[in-house]
Amino acid sequence: MDPDIEIMIFTPHSKPISRNNTSVETSKEFNRILLTSDMEKVVQMYWQERIQANPRLFNGTKFRLHSVLHSKEAVTLNLGITCYKDYLGTNWGPNAKVLLKQGVELHNNSQSFMSDALGVGSLVVTADSYVILLRRSLDLAEASGLWDVPGGHAEPEMLVGKRAACDIEPESLNPSAVVDEIFDSVLREIRDEVNIPIEKLSDPSIMGIARNTQSAGRPSMEFMVRCNLTSSEIIQLYSKGDHKEADESTSIKMLSLGDVKTLQDATIWKELAPSAKGCIYLYQKVFS
Repeated sequence: MDPDIEIMIFTPHSKPISRNNTSVETSKEFNRILLTSDMEKVVQMYWQERIQANPRLFNGTKFRLHSVLHSKEAVTLNLGITCYKDYLGTNWGPNAKVLLKQGVELHNNSQSFMSDALGVGSLVVTADSYVILLRRSLDLAEASGLWDVPGGHAEPEMLVGKRAACDIEPESLNPSAVVDEIFDSVLREIRDEVNIPIEKLSDPSIMGIARNTQSAGRPSMEFMVRCNLTSSEIIQLYSKGDHKEADESTSIKMLSLGDVKTLQDATIWKELAPSAKGCIYLYQKVFS
């Protein structure tokens, strides 16, 4: 196992989990535990430093993954609410290692104080059996310059509008709508990052969840998505540069599905973002 990732769950062999077999429980009990006032001030100060360095950052709300219930055919996600400020200030903050240690000591859970904003990523398989990698822009807050799979976050904002995380009651959210937002966010990210129309994509299916040890165990749900376009058609669409998140990547690469099965042995593995490593490892685990 690559030290950049830890696997939380993976689905049974060749049977990724569909939207219909995914459920959520939402509760404020699944939010991160607040720190002392002094340490919360550090989170705020770190955020101010980051936005001064990169004014493009904005503090959107995210779902926080607390825990997972998993069977052979279904998965239930226990979700709270967090935000990007808290994510950068805890999972990427200067006190991240201290917070992990205190989580264990005080709550028997290393992630208790962590934002753990739930990421989504996808292995997009083309009609001619290639998968998509994108070179992340140097302007991005994490994994800048590395190759990654298309991905991002599900957005509570899509359900409740622009509201601060502290103003969102997780119990008020419609569970089915949350599930749809998670799955729909995968398709939006592919459309916005690669320029593939959503109607050219299959509905996502879950391969598993991986933690990024470089960001203090931040979880990312990894999906399989099939596309009915060829690799050359996708490169042409991407090259137009007129898609919503064109500035988040600088180039595209196609890898054959056969090469993906043994990618740890390739030179490019060291250039992959942890989220891409988790996605590819889960594909190998589920489909090998």
